[in-house]
Amino acid sequence: MRTLLLAAVALAALGGCADVPTDTAGLVSRTDTQPSEQDKAWMRGIHEANLAEVQAGQLGVGKGSTARIKAIGKMLVVDHTKLDTQVTNAATRLRIPLPMSPSADQRAMLAELQDSPRDEFDQDFTAAMINAHQQTLAATKVEISHGTSPTVVALARTAEPALVAHLTALRQSGGGQPTQMPTESPTGSPTGSPTESSIGTPTETTPGPETPHGE
Repeated sequence: MRTLLLAAVALAALGGCADVPTDTAGLVSRTDTQPSEQDKAWMRGIHEANLAEVQAGQLGVGKGSTARIKAIGKMLVVDHTKLDTQVTNAATRLRIPLPMSPSADQRAMLAELQDSPRDEFDQDFTAAMINAHQQTLAATKVEISHGTSPTVVALARTAEPALVAHLTALRQSGGGQPTQMPTESPTGSPTGSPTESSIGTPTETTPGPETPHGE
């Protein structure tokens, strides 16, 4: 009887260990695919930039005094809207909370553009958007070099050529004065047609749970 009791205790102990994962390699792999703080920071920053530059583009369309500035404004609206759709979809899968609005500095910049006199708007718009795109492009290059999530790095690689194309168009706009543009942008699209979207589709994806991201 004592032998049977000991055997039952041993079997119970073994059964209690059944739920402990033994595939440690699988656990490490899943941990490694989680976004790093660098990835999360870039996702938050690019989302804020997209929101700000869509609004700035709308101001460019409405207040620009030349067809060139209006076209650049439309390009910003189209490209940053498309990019932000990709960003928010990825954030949902990766469970990365995103801001609800542009940053305080970006909101101040938008307010200044909103109040800019019409005869000064083109210059103000061009200067503000060159500065904004330089900052966003620099952060994107850091993500490409130092990001760890394949999905987020792929998004950064998708965003980079569009940001370069926007920056090129803005620098060559002459603050709204007609200038001779090169035949092709860094994305391969004619820079004479800035309304054409420069955003591609990321080539890498990381599956994740389909749960809404937090705000």
